Amino acid sequence: MFKLFSRLLLVLAVLAAPTTASAKVSLNRGTGSDPDTLDPHVSSGNSSVILIYDFFEPLMTLDAKGEITYGVAESHKLSPDGLTYTFKLRPNLKWSDGVGLTAEDFVYSMRRVQNPDTASRYAQWFWAIKNAQKVNKKEAKPEDLGVKALDARTVQYTLETPSPLFMEVMSTFTSAPVPRHVVEKFGREWTAPANFVSNGAYVMTDRVPQTRVTGIKNKNFHDAANVTIDEVNYFPTENLGTVLNRFRAGELDVALNFPPDQIDWLKENMPKELHISPNLGVYYFLVNNKKPPFDNPKVRQSLSMAIDREGMVSKLFNTGVTPAYSLVSPVVSNYQVYKPAYAAQAMKDRMAEAKKLLSEAGFTAANPLKLTLQFDTLEENRKMAVAMGAMWKPLGVEVVLANSEFRDLTRRARTGDYDIMRWAYFSPFGDASAYLNLMRTGDASNYSGFANADFDKLMAEANTIVDVQRRAELMRQAEKILLDTQAVMPIYHYAGRRLVQTYVKNWFDNPRSGNLARYLKVEKPT
Repeated sequence: MFKLFSRLLLVLAVLAAPTTASAKVSLNRGTGSDPDTLDPHVSSGNSSVILIYDFFEPLMTLDAKGEITYGVAESHKLSPDGLTYTFKLRPNLKWSDGVGLTAEDFVYSMRRVQNPDTASRYAQWFWAIKNAQKVNKKEAKPEDLGVKALDARTVQYTLETPSPLFMEVMSTFTSAPVPRHVVEKFGREWTAPANFVSNGAYVMTDRVPQTRVTGIKNKNFHDAANVTIDEVNYFPTENLGTVLNRFRAGELDVALNFPPDQIDWLKENMPKELHISPNLGVYYFLVNNKKPPFDNPKVRQSLSMAIDREGMVSKLFNTGVTPAYSLVSPVVSNYQVYKPAYAAQAMKDRMAEAKKLLSEAGFTAANPLKLTLQFDTLEENRKMAVAMGAMWKPLGVEVVLANSEFRDLTRRARTGDYDIMRWAYFSPFGDASAYLNLMRTGDASNYSGFANADFDKLMAEANTIVDVQRRAELMRQAEKILLDTQAVMPIYHYAGRRLVQTYVKNWFDNPRSGNLARYLKVEKPT
């Protein structure tokens, strides 16, 4: 009896022992605005990028340091003429629901991107593919697109002309596949948590609008064995003070942003958690080029000249950002950004010229320019808007500040329902064309309505030649056209502004801000 009792106690002790090896590992990420959608073909805005990269994997993806590497593809071949890319998929690929993922999924997905009814913001990134632009403009059938499955594991892309950026483009989230069997069954509701199916390291299981998105480890992901975090919670929070408080309380492991005015305190008190590094983002003002009087270049030039970017950055945003006169980020390699001539002038001289231009456009003290400046609810956007009103006041401009949620801002941008609005763009790859192509006539991402035949011609040529120096020269000429008329108003170039708990390992700062959860580790002290 004593032996039996002793054995029973031993069994109970084993059962009661803490199972730390099997404990769920979670990562809590603070993001920006609540994503408008998690459909990789439709999504726009920086707030959704990291979620989509965690949930979906394209043929090419990003490694732990933000460099391009193979994703769903295990290899590729390029034809001698530079026109045909043939990708070999990894074996035994599956969607998160267990359905097989094949080359046909990539054919379907690229046709969906180019289908104008999809309204993919970044469809133009893939116009190097044969007939892609024609399909997007309904001048060719989807079947004419230069993408085909040679077999279940081989997908081939045929281009119109050699493209120096094709491999970069194939690493963007818009190139990710979507599950046809789910999309066609549920339509727009396919991204609802109950219907959601993905092929990345994580699959979404829950979403509470404006509050939380939850993803769990995808057991069918091809590299699941090396993914150590079981669950990722994304918390969209526009109030940066709240973000910082939650991070300090340990409720967030990673924070996308923090209040700029707290930078000195963070440097002194949390230097190991503070991460500031250059990235590919630009903060700028969209100007409605189709709406009078903003269709007049003199009005746009006047307003842009009056913006003291240096003073504003030093006083409001002393967090690594730099004043911007160019749309293209200075981080981009093999390119010298263009700056308008007034960038070298003293503010006093610029203000005099700005008043003169506005007067020539017909606006005086008796007939002041009136405009509405739209912005979303982040505190730094409010500060920026207030600063703009103060800078434009000496010109006699009457400014109405209009605050709304990011979704409303996006709607207004797409429909042209605005005068001037704050906007931002984070390029997924480091090339000037990623910025300038946004401004082509009729482009789905050209929310400003800017249209210039010479600009379009220069970009069309730049997008089809491989010579680095010649491409840079053509794109700089295009940017000159864009900025001399001030079709958009660049304000500052971003710096990555992150807070990362010291127990989050394998974090590497990089220009793309591509810190996928699959590479991170959470090693909290016990």
